[in-house]
Order: sequence, then structure tokens, then C-alpha cells
Amino acid sequence: MSTEPLTIALYATDTMADWEYAYLTSQITVAERAKPGRFTLLLVGDGVYTVHSLGGLPITPTADLDVLDSLAERSALSMLVIPGGETYGHGHDRLIKAVRALLARNVPVAGICGATYLLARAGVLDERAHTSNSADFLAASGYTGGSHYVAAPVITDSGVTTASGIQPVAFTAEVMRVTGLVSNPVADAWEHLYRTGGAEQYGAYVAAANTWAEG
Repeated sequence: MSTEPLTIALYATDTMADWEYAYLTSQITVAERAKPGRFTLLLVGDGVYTVHSLGGLPITPTADLDVLDSLAERSALSMLVIPGGETYGHGHDRLIKAVRALLARNVPVAGICGATYLLARAGVLDERAHTSNSADFLAASGYTGGSHYVAAPVITDSGVTTASGIQPVAFTAEVMRVTGLVSNPVADAWEHLYRTGGAEQYGAYVAAANTWAEG
């Protein structure tokens, strides 16, 4: 039996919004420290050249998008996560092809902010409940799924998770739930802590995390 950790792939592209993926990359590290060998983060790109985040940070993908096929074939891909950015109004054709192929294999895909626009362009939101920055924002894509839009921080339907760009905490918590990175009680407690900032919520999060780590 294979002991290969599950991969959470993060798409790296120019103008990727720093705050929309930073919580997730940190939480993958935290979860792996608690229970090693379960998950790994992989930066994938349309090629392996260096891109720059919206904050100007240089980021070099570890692998090309093509690697997703082999990971999916051996059931080692937990999710493809697409951060927001300013370039999704056109192009990214290989990413769109990858999204469709992964969903056909029942591999979850998550997009936040501008990435929801790409998912709309790809046609994968036409029949799924979804959210984004606003209904008008997605309507500009010309997609036909407007009747399925829900004004909510984050929505998951039929393998696709979508979120507003101002909801990175809710987005990260939902990705943690969908992938099984941590238990649902840990994800819930973490989300509540980062939404409220209360000292009592920190204690609840630590208690949930310790219970999960020791279980």
C-alpha cells in the first residue's frame, strides 16, 4: 500500500493575491507538524518560470500543470487551489483544461476572488451553486450560471469551492474541511478564532487541535 502523502496543489501565477493563499500554506505546515506524512504542498504553474505575487514576491512553481494528471491517476491529488489575481479575464487555457480534467476525475478544485471568474469562464459554475466577489463581477464573464449564485463567504458544490476575495479565512477553513487536512472541529475552531480574535476562541482552537493531533 502506497504511503505517498496527498498533494494540495496551488496554482502560481503573476498577480496572485498574497492574502488569499497565505493562511492555507501556513495551515498545511501546521497540520504536517502535528501529523507528519499526510499532506504536501506543491506549487504548479503554466511552466516553471518565476512569477510575481500581487505584493511583488517572486514565486517559482515546482512543477508544470502537466504533473496534475499523474497525481490524479494515482489518487495522490487532494485538491487544486487557485488564488485570485488580475489576469483571469483571458488566457490560462491550460489551467482551464486542467480544471475540467480534474473535475471529471472527481478531484476537488477551489477558487477565490478572480479565480472564480476563471471558473465561470471554464463553464464549471453554470450548474453549481457558487459565490464570488459579487454577482455582477461574474456576470461580466458571460457565463450562464447566474441563477446559481449565492451571496455567501464560501460555497462548495459538486467538487468546486468558491469564495469572495475578502474571505480568505472562510476559504481556507473550507479547503481544510474538503481535503481533510484537519478534522472539521479543528477547521471550525480555527475559522471562529480568526473571524473573532477572542482569547476564549484561541483556547477552544488549541483544545480541538490537541484532541485531533492525539487521536
